[in-house]
Amino acid sequence: MATSKRQLGDISRNDQVLIARTDQLGTDHLQYIWVLVCARRFENGTICGYRYGANGSDFHHRKCPICHGGAPGLNIDGLV
Repeated sequence: MATSKRQLGDISRNDQVLIARTDQLGTDHLQYIWVLVCARRFENGTICGYRYGANGSDFHHRKCPICHGGAPGLNIDGLV
């Protein structure tokens, strides 16, 4: 199985920050849930900050489900 070169703190092109990798199985084939936090800045200067789960394979193209119209995140209750 290949391993990702992504590190905690990496930021995607859509301003989503990888803050944790878990050992919880995701919904995509052979994927685990990664925990992301949205670092997208609003016009007033505040940052969204929404935390959600995503399959590791989705990190590079995820958009925040709250402020950027992305797909709903995976459940992270009890993971972090």
